Amino acid sequence: MKTVFCLFSIIFILSSCFKYSQPKLLSLSGEYRIDKITYEKTDNTDTLEFEVILDGMYVNTSEVDVLDTIILGFTSLHMDYSMIRFKPNANIDGSKTWTKEYYYYVHGPYSVYDLGYMEFDCDGTNRRWKILDDGLESLVVRTTGQWSFGNAGPNVSLTYYMTRVGP
Repeated sequence: MKTVFCLFSIIFILSSCFKYSQPKLLSLSGEYRIDKITYEKTDNTDTLEFEVILDGMYVNTSEVDVLDTIILGFTSLHMDYSMIRFKPNANIDGSKTWTKEYYYYVHGPYSVYDLGYMEFDCDGTNRRWKILDDGLESLVVRTTGQWSFGNAGPNVSLTYYMTRVGP
């Protein structure tokens, strides 16, 4: 009886010491609407500026690509498990035809705290979006690059807050 109690105690102690946390499974598929954009800017003195762009604003990122003009609350994109689509055209029957399609690849997730990043080639330019949060009905990604964004100047990091609006 004493050995059974000791064996049970040792098994209980050893099995309760380790907490295993598995990386999150990403669910990127669906149609998303860009609701909010924030940007961070670093200048020569390494200070960080932070500004929130609120709903309903018109944003022109001055890049001639699929995200050259964003109307917050209206601009949408669609992802499935291998393609990201931009610039929808509405059909008469209510469906959408996406005019720009690109294959993307997801690197990661690496841990519970690092969800990885997605990478796609957009008209000859490599785009990398860091996945910050993948919620049930939301997605937050951060992109960096040489943006000429309003009066922010170059070296701006944009964060897109998106809401899932469709399958």
